[in-house]
Amino acid sequence: MTTRKTKSTAKRSARKPTKSPAAAQAGRKARSKKTGLKVRMYRVGFGDFFLVTVPTTKGDQYILIDCGVFKGTSGKGDIGSIVEAVEDMYKTTKGHLALVIMTHRHADHIAGFAKAKRFLDFTASMVWMPYWEKFNDEAKAKAKKKKENENKSLTAAEEKEEEDENEAFKLLSDIDEVAAQLALQFRGREDAEGKEALAQLANATGIEDFNAAATSGRKGGSNAIALDMLKKHLGDNGKKVRYYAADDDPELPPELTGLKATILGPPPKKARAFLSLLDLKKGVGQYLDSLDGDESSKGIQPFSYEWTAKLKKDYPAEDLRGFKIKYQEFTETVNNSRPDMLLAAAARIENFLNNQSLVVLFEFDGKRLLFAGDAQAGNWEYWLYKTDEPVKDPTKAGDLVERSKELLQTIDFYKVGHHGSTNATPIQAIEAAIARPQTGNGFVSMCSTEDGVYGNPDKDTEVPRRVLMDVIDKGSLLVRSDAIPITYTDATTGEQIVVKSREGVKLPTPKVGKINQHKLYLEYEF
Repeated sequence: MTTRKTKSTAKRSARKPTKSPAAAQAGRKARSKKTGLKVRMYRVGFGDFFLVTVPTTKGDQYILIDCGVFKGTSGKGDIGSIVEAVEDMYKTTKGHLALVIMTHRHADHIAGFAKAKRFLDFTASMVWMPYWEKFNDEAKAKAKKKKENENKSLTAAEEKEEEDENEAFKLLSDIDEVAAQLALQFRGREDAEGKEALAQLANATGIEDFNAAATSGRKGGSNAIALDMLKKHLGDNGKKVRYYAADDDPELPPELTGLKATILGPPPKKARAFLSLLDLKKGVGQYLDSLDGDESSKGIQPFSYEWTAKLKKDYPAEDLRGFKIKYQEFTETVNNSRPDMLLAAAARIENFLNNQSLVVLFEFDGKRLLFAGDAQAGNWEYWLYKTDEPVKDPTKAGDLVERSKELLQTIDFYKVGHHGSTNATPIQAIEAAIARPQTGNGFVSMCSTEDGVYGNPDKDTEVPRRVLMDVIDKGSLLVRSDAIPITYTDATTGEQIVVKSREGVKLPTPKVGKINQHKLYLEYEF
């Protein structure tokens, strides 16, 4: 049975008073001794795989936050190391994890649970997922119950509840099927925008080869396998799974003594409008990206290419009056005047799932660690500002609430959202985190990423976004996963594979704590 604890009396307008940033920093500086708290970032390519070590009187306890990788548009995002990285984690943890957190259901965050068979040997005390995952389960249960009792009439209250649930599930409950159907329909797209959209759908489903899926008739992808591993195996058929949204009071496993957790996102059911705010105003709320360019998108292709007529071969050059028919001109006019259905739908699915990310603040022995998953505009805005409705221009949302401002100014660790993408770390959040008392030790930022997987630097869409990386690097100690070379053994050939560090990316030296380097990971010790 799955559970969810909530705070029943909390209001958005009533924020608990907090200590000033200077006072908080002073208290934390006094406790800046070595704690034994560690954050490990495995280098897997374009994906997140973090292991937190929490020291306790009964020995080290471990928290796994995501385990995924994805090849991306370029096909270079999966560097092949994730299976061996899971083996390494098994040796470290002896096969037991106190807590497993799935921030959201994208392949770049959960693919490892399907790829690495070693997870069958793991046990976990508890699994956390975003509240909206529970909606998925509840929707399926209600559909089953409705089918079993389809002859039974519903009460007015039951009909209203079903109507509300259906509204919330329009996209989420059938996300895999919607994404797969779109990809299968448009899998012939070879233009750059089409390839990027198909990659987004592959990330949502875990289906990496839609042509093979269409030929085999196979439904579902590796993401479904990963979710089963999380919910059924590690989560003991749901008994150990907990679903949370902002302001919920989370249940921690008893072995994590001394650890406090605060759930900041995703927005709860009552504030689901915030899930629809996918991007902030560019240049104001997020570091400028591409869609302001003048290049138009290509139109949709409603039929497979084998059913597409050839312009010169299948159409007459002249009409019945002998006038030349300007087919190309007409085609361009029609294509440029209508939206690209594939691009719009794929982006909607991609961003909607990102916005459901579980955002967690951990506190231990005076240290604060912020893990934001791939949260986008609405998720961030819900807890950063005192606003009842999402606002695309954050300058019109008012000031950051005092609690959020104090939190950002006193974090010791930040997991950079969405591998350094422009739309996952708002300008206001970075400015607040950097604008801390100069007497402090600053904070560490970790970014698990891989260059050349998504986007185009010429269009300002590259991931990681260079401008964002520069700002974070100047304001914190930025540690990138591609700062070190790694070595692993190819499971098929037995060959030793060396993945070089990214040229121009350096491993920094921290003022406080230390960075340990391993053949598969970087680990920061507080």
